[in-house]
Order: sequence, then C-alpha cells, then structure tokens
Amino acid sequence: MSMYLFPFPILGGLLAWATVYLIGFRRQRWGELLLGFAAFFIAIFVQNPLQQLPLLGIGIRSNADVVSRGTAFTVAVALWLGLIAGLVQEGVKYYLVKERKLREAVFVGLGFGVTEAFFVAGVSVLMVTIHGGSPEVPLPTALLSLSERYFVTLFHVGTAVLLAYYAQKGLGKRGLLYMIGLHTVLDTGAAYFQLIQAAHESNVLIYLLEAIVAVVGILVFAYGALKALSEPEVEEKPIW
Repeated sequence: MSMYLFPFPILGGLLAWATVYLIGFRRQRWGELLLGFAAFFIAIFVQNPLQQLPLLGIGIRSNADVVSRGTAFTVAVALWLGLIAGLVQEGVKYYLVKERKLREAVFVGLGFGVTEAFFVAGVSVLMVTIHGGSPEVPLPTALLSLSERYFVTLFHVGTAVLLAYYAQKGLGKRGLLYMIGLHTVLDTGAAYFQLIQAAHESNVLIYLLEAIVAVVGILVFAYGALKALSEPEVEEKPIW
C-alpha cells in the first residue's frame, strides 16, 4: 500500500504539538511559537553553507562522491554534518531562550520543531518531483517519517527547555555543550544513513536509528517538560 508522503512529517509535528498541549501546556504562547519559526530559518540559513562549502571545496558534489572515498571518510563527513547542525541549531535556540521562562522555552522549541516538520515535508516532495520520482511511498516508510518528526519535534522542545533551565542555574554554557552533544549524535546517525542509503539498502540501520531518536527524544522531552511544568504559570508579555 502506497501513501502520499507530504502529510506524514507534518502530522508528526502536529501530534507533538498535541502532546505538549495534553500534558499540561494549555496556554498557547504564539509569540514564542513565531520566534521558534524564525529561529529555524535563521539556523538553516547559517547551517547549510557551513556544512556544504568545505565539502564543495574538496570536490564533493554528491552522496556518491562521499561514499566512494571509503567508510572512514563517510563517517567523518557524517560527523561534520551532525556537529555543525548541533552547534548551529542549539546555539540559535540557546541565544533565544537563555533569558526566558521555561514555559516560554517550551513554545520556542515547539515552533522550531513544527516548522522543521513542514520544511522537511516540502523539501522531500520537491526533491522527488525534481528528480522525476513519485511522491508516493510505502505505508511503513510514511509512518516512519511521521514517527521521526514526532520524536524530533519533542526533542527540540526538550532541548529548548533544558537550555533555558541550565541558563537559569548559571550553567548555560555547560547545558549548551550537553545539548550540542546530544544533537550531534542524532544528526550524525541520520547523516550517515542518508549518505549510504543510495549505495546500500539497510532496513536494520534505519530502524535502529529511529529507535535511538525515539528514546532520546522522549527522555529529553520528559525531563524538560517536568522542569517546565514545575514552574508556576505567570502572566507575562513575550520578550522580543
């Protein structure tokens, strides 16, 4: 059974939003959601050139070019891509939440994650269309995409809250290093799979990766959510 891919990543992000609402964050902070939206595009604007320009400089034009240079080089490139993603995305979030309440940070992270879900959905369909493929995928693949976006969005919520929490405790730089480390591990795995999937079919690898994303996403979100829920609700205007 085949399904049209586009709605599934978006649905994953929206289900994460529903989860945030249902566990107790009923008051929607639209200013912080919009800030998260802006944060995502700032991060992407900075991240992509930092990731790609050094590779272009050494003659890398495609995933196949990376894989052709061997396993060690492929792992190194995946680590580079993951590290830059972690540095930039968590760095941007840290700058925006370091002086905010934890409940506000929840919605900065949520805005970031939901925006990423829409972005991933759009880019995925666009790339398939450009290359003359079909936007339809097997149902398990579509559901895997939904699941990934759900847990990644929760991860963004959790890291945003924990960045704010560590900053409140005077340990902002330490917290930033922790979040960069977690993000780097997840994105390195994702980057490695994307690099090799054209050359190798590895269902075991993708399911292992998704399981790791799910576990880390839930743990980080749960820890951050508990911290934010313990903070009293205060009526304040968003700080821009």
